[in-house]
Amino acid sequence: MTYVRRDPRLLADQIRPFETRDILWIAVNGMTIVNFYRQNDEKDALNTLLRWPVPERCLVAGDFNARHHSWQTGQATNRGQEIADWVLEHELSLLNTLDIPTNPYGNTIDLAFTNLPLAEATVEDHLATSSDHFTLSLTFPEIRSTPTQSAKIRVTTEDEVKRFVEIVELGATEIPVTDSTPKELDELASSLVNLLTSAVKAAGRPARKGGRPAPWWTEECADAAAAFRAVRRTYPLGFNQDVQTAKRDFHRGVRRAKRKYWRDLIDSFSSKSPTLVLAHPWLWPALFSLHRTTGTST
Repeated sequence: MTYVRRDPRLLADQIRPFETRDILWIAVNGMTIVNFYRQNDEKDALNTLLRWPVPERCLVAGDFNARHHSWQTGQATNRGQEIADWVLEHELSLLNTLDIPTNPYGNTIDLAFTNLPLAEATVEDHLATSSDHFTLSLTFPEIRSTPTQSAKIRVTTEDEVKRFVEIVELGATEIPVTDSTPKELDELASSLVNLLTSAVKAAGRPARKGGRPAPWWTEECADAAAAFRAVRRTYPLGFNQDVQTAKRDFHRGVRRAKRKYWRDLIDSFSSKSPTLVLAHPWLWPALFSLHRTTGTST
């Protein structure tokens, strides 16, 4: 898995040049990050990686499970020479320091390669990550930021909702309904997203900036959050039973508040106005969740 921090300056998307469970490609602000794991079995992921055309501004990192004198003194084993030849062919730089192990057994098998200048890698062997591999920390001097995204759009008044529904109904007639192949499904999904986005922008208005809390946020949530923050300040590492208990209570309180808020809101809609419910995309997850838990018809 690869996690990307939620930040308006980061635009991340997953790409799938090959179907494999051992390599994950992520594009972040024009930079391609490849998370690689090699099981060293008959379905060796290295075969896939070696066929992949490496683009500009690229980082490839992960468990290569191979040895070569470029990163660990000794004979090349487990296709280490093929990896080294691939690195030279694509003009990549090895970020690891020679003979610095990446696991407690003294081996350097977690590697990072890149064609970005001035990148650095550090083995953080002091971090406790519950793994038999050390953390490999990678830094880059320059990653282009995306322009700050515009403010959110709200569709809340009766006139705005009506306009939203009209635009969606009109645009839906232009969307093809064929969905027999993966490509057609992707095109259908993209068309739906574009239609809903355009309708929201046309019918709604920019949200006002401010510190208004979520509508489901209650005093119970605020108290639980304050208690959780207080315990975290006492035990900043988080490896404490009190921290885990406070975190659990906070999450439970939030779930209860959300469930009650959505249930009350959905119940407030008249059965004679289903269009109003369907016109609010933010209600769909709540509708499906309540349908699963209560068995009621939506």
